[in-house]
Amino acid sequence: MERRAQRLAIAALVGAFACLYAAEGLLRHWHFGSSFDLAIYDQAVWHLSHFERPASSIRGYANFFGDHFNPVFLLLAPLYWIVPSAGTLVVAQAVLFALSIVPVFVFLKGRLPVSTALALCVAYGLFWGLQRAAAFDVHEFAFAPLFIATAILLIDRRRWGWFWCVALLVALVKEDLVPVVSFFGVYLFATGERRRGAVLAVAAGVGFVFVVGFLIPWFAGAPQFGYTSAYGDAIARPWTIPAKLVSPPVKLGTAVMWLAPFGFLPLGSPLSMILVPLVLVRFLSSSPTHWGTSFHYGAPLAPILAMSAGDALARLRRRIDQPRTRTRVTTGLAWACVIIAAILPGHQDHWRLTRPSVYRFTAFDRTGNQAVALVPPAASVVAQAAILPHLSERQSAFVLTPEAPDGDFVVAAIDLSAWPLPDAAAIGRLIEERRARGYTTVFAQDGWTVLRR
Repeated sequence: MERRAQRLAIAALVGAFACLYAAEGLLRHWHFGSSFDLAIYDQAVWHLSHFERPASSIRGYANFFGDHFNPVFLLLAPLYWIVPSAGTLVVAQAVLFALSIVPVFVFLKGRLPVSTALALCVAYGLFWGLQRAAAFDVHEFAFAPLFIATAILLIDRRRWGWFWCVALLVALVKEDLVPVVSFFGVYLFATGERRRGAVLAVAAGVGFVFVVGFLIPWFAGAPQFGYTSAYGDAIARPWTIPAKLVSPPVKLGTAVMWLAPFGFLPLGSPLSMILVPLVLVRFLSSSPTHWGTSFHYGAPLAPILAMSAGDALARLRRRIDQPRTRTRVTTGLAWACVIIAAILPGHQDHWRLTRPSVYRFTAFDRTGNQAVALVPPAASVVAQAAILPHLSERQSAFVLTPEAPDGDFVVAAIDLSAWPLPDAAAIGRLIEERRARGYTTVFAQDGWTVLRR
């Protein structure tokens, strides 16, 4: 395939997946299906765009970086000078995910025929870990696939100056990814770049201790990192770590779901060792939300899986002497990855985009837009977690709970998720309590209620 045709093909893939990811995220948001997490990041980036400390009244932090160390969000602040909206974050995340296809393709085409590399890129774009992340609000992992894929490509091309810069960017995405940078060093050491590898592994290890042990607690004004307790048992009883990695069985199921879309090929490449810190962070946590296939946690693994699969396929290809057999095996395995990634049962969120109902906006949706428009930009607001992403570009926004302070406005909708409250009845009780304390109803329609103090 000619170079111009290759560029057109990869541009088409990037454009198609960017639209796919953005549609999933935006439609969910427009139907009031987004949640607490999107509101947190929206408020923090809004502050950053005003050159303010990234406070999060929603999360209860005077500084957003006291929860997780993710200064990479500074890169998105200028977008809010143009369109200050949670939807801006959703689109930015979609574009970042889609752009990660480019370094994945460049890496793969250096090892495989272009058509095979393109097929694996399609499988990568369909990987459920990216789809789940695109469909579940916005997180710092939006940057992870692009930065990790670029770092692996730069290692492969021996472009060390650029590699050090991108490795730093990976570390600035989230504290969870600093160990990944350390394992870039382990990989370099194992593949012959011993001095560079050792320096990188040690520097990243020291950086991780500094970030988790000092920097995050300093931003939070707390004695220690808030999530240390999730790994307390593994730290206190390290001999239990092997058992924790395989039990309960849901962890093994998740590992299978990581590997299956790429035909288990990643196991045949030394690149797969970069997966180790991500597996440890997920499976040694005491939080069950880290063990399964929901939420956004699979996104950082995506480029490592795709690139190690391509590397393993190239190694297999070199072992086959017959040209015709070599082509058939390579092409067959690549397209098998595409098919598995496309139809993996229960793990294809984008199939919902084929339903006409997704594109229909109900009276409830339209009324919701009217309700949130009643809250002035400078007013403080208390709202359900599902509504907050539409009201979070302000100094003071809080989740509707019994402990929530008195905001200027209260917004609730009985038919939306009640989380963190148990049910709609609990929301109704809080609304009545606010009325008893002097709030007046300024809007009540289609299950939506807006109160003003």
